[in-house]
Amino acid sequence: MSDSVEISGCGILCSDCEFHTGERQPQCPGCNTVKGKPFWGTCNVYSCIQDHGVDQCGKCQEFPCDTFINAYDPSQGPESALTRAGGVAYRAKHGDKKTAELLRKVSKT
Repeated sequence: MSDSVEISGCGILCSDCEFHTGERQPQCPGCNTVKGKPFWGTCNVYSCIQDHGVDQCGKCQEFPCDTFINAYDPSQGPESALTRAGGVAYRAKHGDKKTAELLRKVSKT
């Protein structure tokens, strides 16, 4: 787990992701670095964030929207989008550092 904090616009804690840290391949430098085109394809959420002129979903007037809710890792199921929505809303109010602390705490349970 990294001391640095990097959270994607959709609420994934990149700095703790196995693909971001290089523990799994292919390595992913994060959505912002690859401009929403990670190894698995094109991220519709990243494009939506750009179109709305915000840096993360929680700051968008339309959040939570269908684009966000329908974007989830199939191995984690649609429930993961609902969990991420809570983190994104918390992030909009409390910032990256507190959100990373919360996400790390939740991931240990």
